[in-house]
Amino acid sequence: MARPADLSMSVPRLGFNKAELAASIGVSVNTVDLMVKEGYLPPPKRWHTRKLWLVADVAAAMAGWPEDDAGIGEGDAGDGEDWRASA
Repeated sequence: MARPADLSMSVPRLGFNKAELAASIGVSVNTVDLMVKEGYLPPPKRWHTRKLWLVADVAAAMAGWPEDDAGIGEGDAGDGEDWRASA
């Protein structure tokens, strides 16, 4: 007899809480707060007291981050302010 499918493997994730977001991008939860404040990540969506980041919004924000180009010296890349996530 077949075992029931593991639902966590078949249901796509649409959003992350702060701890899940931090783990997914490899930073601390305090860094997530800083990244939102500085515009590197979008602010979370709110439902009552729960805050969630949409996976699609985070991916879109990160896609707009500048490439790490080792050939560019410091100060050569401009001020970098034009690529930050929009609120």
